[in-house]
Amino acid sequence: MDRRELKELLKPFIAKCADYGKPLSDLSIEEAYPGDNSTSYIIKVMAPWINDMSCFSAIDILFDILWETTDEEIRKKVFSIQVVNDKEELQLNPELMY
Repeated sequence: MDRRELKELLKPFIAKCADYGKPLSDLSIEEAYPGDNSTSYIIKVMAPWINDMSCFSAIDILFDILWETTDEEIRKKVFSIQVVNDKEELQLNPELMY
């Protein structure tokens, strides 16, 4: 499964995020091990609603939706979900860490 195929298979995830009032402004996919597309991928998401909560809370929400909308084969290809800001930097707000 390559990035393009995985992104296509994640369309129900993206739609369900919007249905729950948690729309994603962007989703990109990177190889967990660059150059090796036979393994899993890192899903990077950007969304304005994430700025108002801890990174951990946002990831919990996203993983719950991922499990609801994907099968085991797709989830095996997801190494991690990273929450990033509009500069594609990890969204870590120390005041909201816990």
